[in-house]
Amino acid sequence: MNVIIDGYNMIFGVPELGANIDKCDTETLRNKLLLLLERYKEKRKHELIVVFDGNVGPSSTTSVSGIDVVFPRTGLDADEEIKNLVSRSRNPRHIIVVTGDRSIRQFVRKCGCKVVGPLEFFELVQRKTDRLPASGKGNKGKIRDGKEPVSKIMGPSKTESQYWLKVFSEPKGKLTDD
Repeated sequence: MNVIIDGYNMIFGVPELGANIDKCDTETLRNKLLLLLERYKEKRKHELIVVFDGNVGPSSTTSVSGIDVVFPRTGLDADEEIKNLVSRSRNPRHIIVVTGDRSIRQFVRKCGCKVVGPLEFFELVQRKTDRLPASGKGNKGKIRDGKEPVSKIMGPSKTESQYWLKVFSEPKGKLTDD
């Protein structure tokens, strides 16, 4: 089964991924989504393709932890790229498209794809990845209550980590707000 994800549509359609963030760079938000999808891919062996808007130049596809990340060429947005991927598929009935965009939903349904909304897919991913890692006797088999934000489970971003490393690397008494 292939899963094509409308990247920014999912990020901004799910509060835990970025819908409530006032100031945050898009790279951090993309990495947050990709980390979540990486954990999902460990549980489900689907082929995951995430399509993001915003490329300058030719189309580019990279692989991050086995997840294909696609940036369409200049002049083509993620919506059109998703439609192209579905149109070129030999068997669109084996594709799930994750998006809340009405025009994409209508197009891919006509092609025979299954469509899932961003929040519904996020909840599915959470259910599949909810088991805590076994780290000692008391933890084995416990399930997270689902109320904690994903950011707490995933840990700090690279920028946040660098900030805190800098803070805790300073000798005592050296930090001032002035």
